[in-house]
Amino acid sequence: MDHDENLPKKMEEFLSKNKIAIFLFHGVIKKQKHIVRNYTRKNILETYFFKAMKHIKKHGNSISMNELLYYISNNQPPPPRSFVITFDDGFENNISVAAPILNDLKIHAMIYITTNFVDKNMMSWIDQIEYAVEYSKKTEIKLDFLKTKFELKTKKNKIHFLNHIRKYVKTSSNESIDLIVQKVFTELEQDIIYTSNDPLDLKLSWKQVNEAISNDYLDIGGHSHSHKILSFLSEQELKKELDTSLKLIKNNTEKDINHYSYPEGLSNCYNKKVINELKLRKINCCPTAIEGLNTIYSDPFHLKRIMVA
Repeated sequence: MDHDENLPKKMEEFLSKNKIAIFLFHGVIKKQKHIVRNYTRKNILETYFFKAMKHIKKHGNSISMNELLYYISNNQPPPPRSFVITFDDGFENNISVAAPILNDLKIHAMIYITTNFVDKNMMSWIDQIEYAVEYSKKTEIKLDFLKTKFELKTKKNKIHFLNHIRKYVKTSSNESIDLIVQKVFTELEQDIIYTSNDPLDLKLSWKQVNEAISNDYLDIGGHSHSHKILSFLSEQELKKELDTSLKLIKNNTEKDINHYSYPEGLSNCYNKKVINELKLRKINCCPTAIEGLNTIYSDPFHLKRIMVA
């Protein structure tokens, strides 16, 4: 998969004298070997990550999420051109590939972990579907909830289908994500896969989570238990999702966290109910995935981030 040679300069363009950029990554891999999987560049190549980090450190000031929260809480301006690096989901490569680069460059980063991913090395729903599409020999797919047939003959066809199903899941609260995954695998005549050690899928171990906590430049936050869209859940489901994730982190790290990020992170993926439940659990900060910059007057539960791919 091609990556963007202009990534370092594009990231630099978000640096501002009076505003704070929070960059959102997922994973960093050493090489790309798939045809369709990772077409969104959710996992970027190590060479591009290194160039981007080196460039932005030269032109900006790295701060941690804790420092950002301090500046907001105290109405105190951060250093000019401040930026924060964050990772969602909890990929193993955050530690094995990205962390050495961050440490060498003295760049702070927050890793928001999905606890079921870490606990059982589970794949996300979209990574499961990308896997099925990558390896299926079927040339078309028709799913009842999408009400149309999609060709899968070419790479372009497959990406069109994946974009469509991504949008559907992120905007619809009526369909079970687990059921959607099952239907896709069935239609594509694939045995369903839940876990994988491919660099695109392998998650952190609890040992590595504790390594991150003890690292001067890394910290850990929550990102739900099973990566369900929090605003789509009933009150009981929401409480269980949050409590399970926080309990697993506490039991495996002996650490109470106060940072979280919303799964998917779009404006329809969280609401006042979600924020109130997070606050009840002593979470002080929860950024979105909505693109934009932040100031010291920004609400810590509505912080914007810039997706990097």
